[in-house]
Amino acid sequence: MKETSIGILLQGDVRGWTIPIIEEHQQNFPDCEIVLSTWDDEDVSDIPCKVIQTEVPKPTQPYRSSKNYQIIGSRSGLNSMKSDIILKTRTDIFMHNPNIFKIFFSENNQKKIMYAHLGLVKEFRDYWINDFCQLSSKETLLNFWNSIPLHDGSDNEAVEKYLTRNYLKNKPDNDISWKKIHDRYFIRKRFYEDFQIEFEKFVCLESYQDNLLFAASEDPNDKLIPYSN
Repeated sequence: MKETSIGILLQGDVRGWTIPIIEEHQQNFPDCEIVLSTWDDEDVSDIPCKVIQTEVPKPTQPYRSSKNYQIIGSRSGLNSMKSDIILKTRTDIFMHNPNIFKIFFSENNQKKIMYAHLGLVKEFRDYWINDFCQLSSKETLLNFWNSIPLHDGSDNEAVEKYLTRNYLKNKPDNDISWKKIHDRYFIRKRFYEDFQIEFEKFVCLESYQDNLLFAASEDPNDKLIPYSN
């Protein structure tokens, strides 16, 4: 029987944290396929793993966001990989847990996407699935990213909701409750305890720290789904 292979896709700009992140992944997962998917204007001369460079997406108007960068960069990276099970993450995130793939395999469902959940009120809203990290089979992740149209910039919908809503739009059961849809297609795991994430912007930027504090104190009177993890 063929042994299941694992891979890590880092998608985004080359940042000060990127090389140390790659090096930690190489140490924690020595047999793992590691790929950086970035842009053709980035200096990748010192990157210690396979690199895929793609043309920079054109900015949208009137609203600009990371949506098309994520869609195009994720597709390019995933299509270049050979691994069966892939963690898609970012170039500015340490995912410190060396047992993260074991956690995913213990769920025994490679058609679901495992993601990192901070526990904030807004994350319980319909279609709000964090895009920090995704862990699933290559087939499932390609299905996710290939199902999402490029954004035209006509609205300012949150990235998390835009991606999830479009992924689920053509599913046959998209008319059932959000909680049932969530549990059918996603696996919620904890941002800090399970993924053990260290996010550059949370560490280094005061504006992101302020936003996190504001989100943590948000009024909980909104449409929620039970949080069991």
